[in-house]
Amino acid sequence: MAYVLGFIYADGAVEDCRKSSRTCYLCLSNNDLDILRDILWVMSTKQTIVIRGPRVMKIDDREYWCKTNYYVRIGNKVIYDDLTKLGLCPRKSLVIELPEIPNEFFSYFLRGYFDGDGCIHIKNTRRRLKIIFTSGSRSFLEKLGTYIGRLVSERHVPIYTNRRSFQLSYGGNCAKNVAALIYQDIVSAPYLKYKYEKYTNYLSTKKVTV
Repeated sequence: MAYVLGFIYADGAVEDCRKSSRTCYLCLSNNDLDILRDILWVMSTKQTIVIRGPRVMKIDDREYWCKTNYYVRIGNKVIYDDLTKLGLCPRKSLVIELPEIPNEFFSYFLRGYFDGDGCIHIKNTRRRLKIIFTSGSRSFLEKLGTYIGRLVSERHVPIYTNRRSFQLSYGGNCAKNVAALIYQDIVSAPYLKYKYEKYTNYLSTKKVTV
């Protein structure tokens, strides 16, 4: 469930609709259908996943093209209350804080967040790995970076501003250590297949070129 919590912190939202529908909702969305199915399986729910086709979205007077994505809305007041106790709230993106996660579960939480709001990038010229986490909350990323640094014995990494969000970015050997943390014990929690395959392809290429 630590993976699911990390994914919710990235690509989830909570809604209190008790005034209109007498319940509360957890909403999840992603461009990958399989990962939502995996998460629903972990949560033991058979909620219907809705397909949202390609569309143009307007944010702050700028238009963005959004490709097909998948969306699920789970009505459950117990889940809502549990998540709000951990610090989640409606319209969370700018104010979220890192919850207390025991060390033995942190890699799963990190993988969930990475699959939602993370990026793996490989510079083709020299096959250099880059791992990036994105959030609207600078405080969240600062605490996430501190926790990661403690587990992989890495130096402090600065937070960068990128338009409407903040980024925590790792490169070189530091990125390798963070990626290894994300994907340790791969069989015990879900993972976004295309990101993991990108990582394993990088590892196999590096072995060939050494």
